[in-house]
Amino acid sequence: MRKTRPALAAAAACLFAVTACSTTEPEAAGGGDSGDIETGSGVTDDTITIGVLTDLSGPFAAGAAVQVTQFQAFWDQVNADGGVCDRDVELQVQDHAYDPQKAVSLYRSMSSDIIALQQVLGGPTSAAVLPLADQDSMYAGGVGWASTALGYESNQLPGASYSIQGANAVDYLVDELGVAEGSSIGVVYFAGDYGADVLAGAQHAAEERGVEIIPQEITPATTDLSAQASALVQDGASAVILGAAPGQLASLAGVLASQGADIPIVGMNPTFNPALLDTPVADALLADTYSILSVAPYASDEPGVRAANELYEAADPDGAIGWEVPLASGQAQLLRTALEGACEAGDLTPEGVVAAMREGADVDTEGLFPDGLDYSTVGESPTRTVYVTKVSDTAEAGLELLETYEGPSAQSYTFG
Repeated sequence: MRKTRPALAAAAACLFAVTACSTTEPEAAGGGDSGDIETGSGVTDDTITIGVLTDLSGPFAAGAAVQVTQFQAFWDQVNADGGVCDRDVELQVQDHAYDPQKAVSLYRSMSSDIIALQQVLGGPTSAAVLPLADQDSMYAGGVGWASTALGYESNQLPGASYSIQGANAVDYLVDELGVAEGSSIGVVYFAGDYGADVLAGAQHAAEERGVEIIPQEITPATTDLSAQASALVQDGASAVILGAAPGQLASLAGVLASQGADIPIVGMNPTFNPALLDTPVADALLADTYSILSVAPYASDEPGVRAANELYEAADPDGAIGWEVPLASGQAQLLRTALEGACEAGDLTPEGVVAAMREGADVDTEGLFPDGLDYSTVGESPTRTVYVTKVSDTAEAGLELLETYEGPSAQSYTFG
């Protein structure tokens, strides 16, 4: 176990082959040896347009709104500093409301106007859009953390996959929180790629560590987890891993507390929102609730996180804060690096952005993500290290960073 502490002119000709069409622009900044640069969809002489497909009216709306604010602040700053490849970066933001069919429709409507997708928020929406984006050789970042996304060359996962998070959760429960061999651990999870991936990682780790998994599948429409919590208490669960949303965390923690079940809850990336600490279940959350993150929490002292927080606070002084702030900056930084790499290679097309992203084998984000992210191998998680946090009413944004962590089951997990 490893641990450390705290071009518009060509548009008519490209209507039916957007990603294959390009123009040649003499003496553009960041070109190849000849000083020429090839451009494609989403790129004009003055602008680079990137897309955001997010959830502004569904179960993850609160955190999504924070991320959109931070994306805009990040790219505004980049533009103020000269932009990318002598162009301003513009955002096209669309709300899919956590609906896969709507996400597909929105992607099809925007794909000819963008060079890359900054984000496709959510497991089921990402699963629906990724095959289309990959077919178009369209960079897709911020697609959640489902392992199924790793098989797409155009995808850039922002940190450890959900399966790695789930495996690390079991390892941490056993090695740090005292769950004994032979014990049972409940896994309450959304149906679909998100929850199934959390479950897969937890099941692998359970076999490795000699514990039993009690699975409880739910949907985003399941907001009362009384039945699931009661079943886990009856089955003697020593802990619960949650792959769901903040509303489900509130219900689960509240019901378990009301039944006198003093057991730890370990949530994945999207499960916690600091607004929960202003609800009646705050005490239950503070008692024994943890969150496994692929991105550093808002309270981290790493330079990348401090810079991200300052940028957000200047953009929206009264805005809600959370781990989504460093996440959005991290995602934007990953895409900026890919865009700049494509410019340097003289290929500012969707295909060129994907190729540049895949050149990254040791990516450093100044602590926004674990150091050494590796995107050179399709099908592998870029890291197996996560951040372990605990719900706290004294830490900024409600999550105290305990440590970075990579358990033995996360190390041994293999991707099909």
